[in-house]
Amino acid sequence: MSPVFPMLTVLTMFYYLCLRRRARTAARGEMMNSHRAIESNSRTSPLNAEVVQYAKEVVDFSSHYGSENSMSYTMLNLAGVPNVFPNSGDFTQTAVFRTYGTWWDQCPSASLPFKRTPPNFQSQDFVELTFEQQVYPTAVHVLETYHPGAVIRILACSANPYSPSPPAEVRWEILWSERPTKVNASQARQFKPCIKQINFPTNLIRLEVNSSLLDYYTELDAVVLHGMKDKPVLSLKTSLIDMNDLEDDDFEENNDCGMDSLNKKLSSTTLGEEPNNGYFDKLPYETCAD
Repeated sequence: MSPVFPMLTVLTMFYYLCLRRRARTAARGEMMNSHRAIESNSRTSPLNAEVVQYAKEVVDFSSHYGSENSMSYTMLNLAGVPNVFPNSGDFTQTAVFRTYGTWWDQCPSASLPFKRTPPNFQSQDFVELTFEQQVYPTAVHVLETYHPGAVIRILACSANPYSPSPPAEVRWEILWSERPTKVNASQARQFKPCIKQINFPTNLIRLEVNSSLLDYYTELDAVVLHGMKDKPVLSLKTSLIDMNDLEDDDFEENNDCGMDSLNKKLSSTTLGEEPNNGYFDKLPYETCAD
């Protein structure tokens, strides 16, 4: 027998042993990973963890640029995960309202305003979105991909559109409101206004927009609702102070959600030059007269 064959036999046996050891090590690793996965799944989640969800459906809207038999530039693009964000530009996969600027309001065919419209009501278009779970909202993020700044009001509804029984009452609550402002940049942004806390859970959100100050169509890509399954403890700014007393009509705030914004409102309300009597100025004159 040639001396080469015993050498090949030894090498073959050695290679076979190495393969068995490697397979045993891999099997042991898979068992450890499986054990860790079971342990992680069996851990109890926090009692009131934050729920983050994209819009499930678009249930109502006032107008859109696209046609009814197309998905281009229609409000239906607001449902689900983002299609474009964080990219900027004109994309057909976004939601676009019918008008922008003031040209459509100045043309001869423009409709006359309703006589009973409140003077502080400045919404021109709206879209209503439903979400899978009812939560106490803690944040609403709007992903804007082109010419942002049209959203001026966000509301929450107490009714659950997926409930089999009709609600006893339907209540809308303003989460955030602001007058129309000019945004110079046309790039994409994640709009994160500071919303106020409400005392009921919701899965129906309404966005109201005013595009009168825009130079072109605004384009929205997605809406993200953050919230708690259980009612959260009211924070300092909503439990100690009635926010309606800090503004004449609506709850108005920009993106600054901290104590700085609250201090600004307190100083502008109670430390104004005229009058300077704090909340006593809200009382009838007869109760304060000597």
